[in-house]
Amino acid sequence: METMLKERIVEHLKHGFTSGRSCQTNLIDFFDWVTKIIDTGGAVDIAYLDFSKAFDTVPHRRLINKLQSLSLDSNIVEWIRQWLSDRQQRVVVNGVYSAQGLVTSGVPQGSVLGPILFNIFISDIAEGINGKVCLFADDIKICNRGDVPGGISQMTNDLGKLKKWSELWQLSFNVDKCKIMHLGRKNPRAEYRIFDTVLTSTSEERDLGVIISEDLRVSSQCNRAAGNASRMLGCVGRGISSRKREVLMPLYRALVRPHLEYCVQYWRPYLQKDIDILERVQRRATKMVYGLKEKSYQERLNDLNMYSLEKRRDRGDMIETFKYVKGIHMVKEGSIFKRKESSKTRGHSLR
Repeated sequence: METMLKERIVEHLKHGFTSGRSCQTNLIDFFDWVTKIIDTGGAVDIAYLDFSKAFDTVPHRRLINKLQSLSLDSNIVEWIRQWLSDRQQRVVVNGVYSAQGLVTSGVPQGSVLGPILFNIFISDIAEGINGKVCLFADDIKICNRGDVPGGISQMTNDLGKLKKWSELWQLSFNVDKCKIMHLGRKNPRAEYRIFDTVLTSTSEERDLGVIISEDLRVSSQCNRAAGNASRMLGCVGRGISSRKREVLMPLYRALVRPHLEYCVQYWRPYLQKDIDILERVQRRATKMVYGLKEKSYQERLNDLNMYSLEKRRDRGDMIETFKYVKGIHMVKEGSIFKRKESSKTRGHSLR
């Protein structure tokens, strides 16, 4: 029932936050804009903002008001209102139950409608903001140039507008977790405040599961990805006695390799030491297979019908490029790739 309602809501709103978007496209779109400025010698300030218990604190009455303002079918709005109302919760400790408490805020987590209702609730948060804003669920980052006249005051004004939105809609920020990152060699490293609290400056921040460094290098992310994958591979090795390829390789593909390839089209390594630290995990995994330990890495890959991680990244780059060029990813026309004006493209028009 929730799925059917969600389809109707998405069809009515035509919003792009539910299809054709991902953590990876969010990062690529945002940092494509950032790196173009850094490449020309500019400076950028990024504010990472964090809601306090976002999904638990959405006020139900204000959410219903927003749904009504979107001209949704009145039956759908009424269904959602009744779905959210009269919910109760209690706490159990050592078999002792607390009294029932009425739930007047929050979207039900684990539900189908919960995420889209939250997205609708915060969909207008960027209105009036002059800087570059990226939203993904309850993660918000806002960016302004710090090296141009008025850039610092523009960021200050944008943070002030976010504060007013937070107060109006009763969705508060966790100020202690809000950070500012200064990028660019000539960055004046200005001080910013939100709710009269100075934002802590950071040299590294985890953005949608990817470590972003102040110098925009990816070594920290490579080390973290390789470390997580290596630990998971160790768990597989200790927990599974069989060394047959039909047992180990599906476990490697399902549990280990995703750590090495999550959003990798954004943070793809280019230094040999970073490339090697990722490939080392797959080398170790292929050696665990019975009968392959004495063979070379390339021979093991051939026997297992696998590619190196670097070759898989090449393939992934081409797939993502195709999706951008063909409009499968929901981004602005020409925001990542620009078509060549020349008509001298033998073969087809997209070469």
